Amino acid sequence: MDTRYLVRQYNTYSVVVEIPKRLQAKAGQKRFKVSLRTGNLAEANRLKHSYVAEFMRRIDALARSFDPKAEVLKDAKEWRAELETASKAEDEYGASIYGELLDKVKELSRQLAEKDEALADAFHQTATGEGTLLKDLYPTWIAESTETGQTKSQHGSTTRRYIAWAGEFVTIEETDRKKAGEYVSELIAKSGLARRTIKRHLSSLSSLWQWLESKAHAKPDSNPWLRHKLGKQAKGKPRYRKALEEDALLRLLEGRYSTDRYAQVLHDMLRLALLQGGRLDELCAMKRSEVHKRADGYWLEITSGKTNAAVREIPAHPLAVPIIERRLKDKDAFLFKGLVPGGPDDKRSWYVSKAYGRFRNGKEVDVKGKGRDFHALRNTFISYMEGLKVAESTVKLLVGHERGSMTYGHYSQGERVDLREAMEMLEYGPKVMGAIKLDHQRRSRPQQRRTPQRRRSPQPA
Repeated sequence: MDTRYLVRQYNTYSVVVEIPKRLQAKAGQKRFKVSLRTGNLAEANRLKHSYVAEFMRRIDALARSFDPKAEVLKDAKEWRAELETASKAEDEYGASIYGELLDKVKELSRQLAEKDEALADAFHQTATGEGTLLKDLYPTWIAESTETGQTKSQHGSTTRRYIAWAGEFVTIEETDRKKAGEYVSELIAKSGLARRTIKRHLSSLSSLWQWLESKAHAKPDSNPWLRHKLGKQAKGKPRYRKALEEDALLRLLEGRYSTDRYAQVLHDMLRLALLQGGRLDELCAMKRSEVHKRADGYWLEITSGKTNAAVREIPAHPLAVPIIERRLKDKDAFLFKGLVPGGPDDKRSWYVSKAYGRFRNGKEVDVKGKGRDFHALRNTFISYMEGLKVAESTVKLLVGHERGSMTYGHYSQGERVDLREAMEMLEYGPKVMGAIKLDHQRRSRPQQRRTPQRRRSPQPA
């Protein structure tokens, strides 16, 4: 269980965030601390996030107060306010209050340029209203976004990456198409990012500029992040994910889980992923009420997902039935009880994913490498179904992929497809199918060391 930022005293958890030493004097304390008024660790983990975020915001504010560059820009904004309200009316000598203030801004800019030309330019542009710092506005865009927490996090990291490349004083006005093109070239040539990742970066920045245009911070139709040609991905690079080989599957299925609190969860989740082809998020979010027993057996209802096609109802594989029935006996709202939500979107799969990473990277299992994560089990399911010559349109119904053709997509939604027959065709071979059936409780129970008995000394006759 995650105990970061948590301290337990007298059966009650508190959130504690240490303040960096250089800021402690300014803050007047060494740490921020607040009681959560609960002794339950799962509840404490759920409650801590808002307090941690607020304490981090305070620390960031303290750090900014020590930044001389931030102070310069703060002054620039004050000069800008003065200039916007200053009178431009000239007196009998041709002078005006606005002109005098502008001369002072120019003089201050010249003084700054002797030490830092970039800062001087930023000061002048900000003070005169010729430039608006990008770093001042993008947090508001993210806060107003209706995207998921994970997508907001990606938006933030993408924008910060551009600002780090362009300089912390980069303005909206200077980010024109030429500068954007130079940044795209940098990403293609030196970042090592895949083309689809670069496309995601450009999409984020383009969305930011649409928001800036809507708020009148950027000129209409001035989005510099549109229509960049990225070229084709270099050939010869391996696919990011592919089906796991039999040896890796056996190591996963026969590995020990006893060192992790999610031991039984991992055991069951791994098997359901291989047997049902489901995503980790779908399995973790499934409720008992979404498991239906019918005349032909159990059916699993997935009520939400990445796309409309992800919403589906699929038959349970015969080998999944013992797991499902055991889980249903828990009488919890969810099929998998006790999963602690985490991550930007408070997903129930967050810590399960991390536990699976620790499990597969362990010395005994050793299924390491990029593209061999939990989602690779889904690739494996689809790959084996293809090898068994199950129709692609049928596999799409099972795994929740869009059937995009006019025939099997528009005219037919797959209502008459025998999904149970297709599911029962799944076969990984005798070794893997046998390993799926293994008794987890027997395998995961720690072996007891036998203590040798002392030999009794012979008693005198």
